[in-house]
Amino acid sequence: MSIVYTLKKIVDPAAAREEEAQLKKAREEVRQQQSGDPPEPGAEPEGPAPRWRCHCCGVEDEQGGYCPECLADTMELLGSSIDA
Repeated sequence: MSIVYTLKKIVDPAAAREEEAQLKKAREEVRQQQSGDPPEPGAEPEGPAPRWRCHCCGVEDEQGGYCPECLADTMELLGSSIDA
């Protein structure tokens, strides 16, 4: 914790509590996503998994990165164009 946070708690305790609650909620969401726990009831369902295609051999897969056929880092996200 910083001195600024401590001073904020002294000067405006209501805002400090609200900010602390928001930070705690954000940390819990990150922990839940990282742990793989099922979402809480009422949470938005995830959409379909993104599809990847090898730009050498055309194999499609739900996991990006290395192509299982070419064994190379040639997978690109379907529906995206990389013109950078």
